[in-house]
Amino acid sequence: MNDEVISLGQVLSILRKHLIMLITMTCIGGVFAAAITYLIMQPKYESTAMILVNREQTTQAGQYNDLQTDLQMINTYKDILTKDVVMKTVHANLTKQGVVVGSDSQLANEVSVTNNQNSQVMSVTAKAEDPYTARSIANETVKVFREKITSIMTNAKNVSIISQGTLNTDAVSPHRNINILIGLFAGLTIGILFTFLRELTDRTVKNTEFITDTLDLPLLGTITDIDPKNIKLGTNGMKPVTRLRR
Repeated sequence: MNDEVISLGQVLSILRKHLIMLITMTCIGGVFAAAITYLIMQPKYESTAMILVNREQTTQAGQYNDLQTDLQMINTYKDILTKDVVMKTVHANLTKQGVVVGSDSQLANEVSVTNNQNSQVMSVTAKAEDPYTARSIANETVKVFREKITSIMTNAKNVSIISQGTLNTDAVSPHRNINILIGLFAGLTIGILFTFLRELTDRTVKNTEFITDTLDLPLLGTITDIDPKNIKLGTNGMKPVTRLRR
């Protein structure tokens, strides 16, 4: 391999020479990723309940002002919803119901709150290793929040639950197909890197130009490899040699 310039043809030639190893490394990467995904990673399920932040007004001006107030309050509600003041009660209620959950902090990490821009609807999504547990967490969280928010903020009387969490038996993670594709790609990449590393550290002489041009040495001769299967003594002019002893 030329040390100064590597042409595209040389690259393809190197890859073809180590094709079996590249295929093997790719398969190993895919199998390894599949083993981790199916045997080690725990599936996660989601359930989402929805809360509406709104109040009823009789005048258009009052509706506009309260709408702006509600939108500003949503960020505050989102912070309160995953804090201990709500999560401790949720944890205690779920434990009484026989739902197995972690600590208060672990429970808070499994709950996320989102809303679209300028939307008065908050989506409370709970994740768990069981779809029934995820649904229970989502529903209990919005229930406790609705009860607690009026005592935390005296003027917060504009919260209502518009959608309970549903049972979703399709796991949202891990993404099995994506993980396997990543494993295949990682195995192929490692195989390519190893292939070129072997070529760069290979010091064997591969052509006569290296001897005559690079080392500036005279070429005395070449020896061609002959497959023993193609050597047939006594045919095509080749005869066994017999040594005579005196």
